[in-house]
Amino acid sequence: MNSAWFGDSYDIVKRFFVDILKRNGYSVTVDPMFTGTWQQIEEPFHRFIGAERLSDAEWPSSRSRTALLLDPDTGVGAKATRKHVTLERIVDELERYEIVFSFDQSFSRGQSAEEKMSEKLNGLRKKGAYGFYYNSHAKFLFAARQPDELVLIKEAFVATGLPETRFWNQAGTN
Repeated sequence: MNSAWFGDSYDIVKRFFVDILKRNGYSVTVDPMFTGTWQQIEEPFHRFIGAERLSDAEWPSSRSRTALLLDPDTGVGAKATRKHVTLERIVDELERYEIVFSFDQSFSRGQSAEEKMSEKLNGLRKKGAYGFYYNSHAKFLFAARQPDELVLIKEAFVATGLPETRFWNQAGTN
């Protein structure tokens, strides 16, 4: 997350997802993957998004339902960079969290977004995880070890009135 983009429409979508997860019993943590200068706006960012800071010291073992928002500048890529998170990181985080979701605008112009989303979802499956995309101008990849966990979350999003057609699942359909 680059500080220059704080408060944009993508952040409003992030807050929406965090709010719905919290309403459904999840404790939500965010790894903002900060780039740029954050000294003055780190606290307002966490307050606006509504998720706790990522810190082992703040993580009580008594929590049962947990979610992690990964917020790279660009999205899910083949290599970990300051602007990209990898499928490997997402799967690794599923050892600690029931749901891991990431902002993802990492799509090449030579391949359709649907093909790339399917490729990433298939990559998750090969690593033992399941996923779906929220497919809009702000794309988000949601992942879990258990498919039932994703069904419940997707149903919670749809129950708010969000069209089911905005979700892209394993098979590339809604």
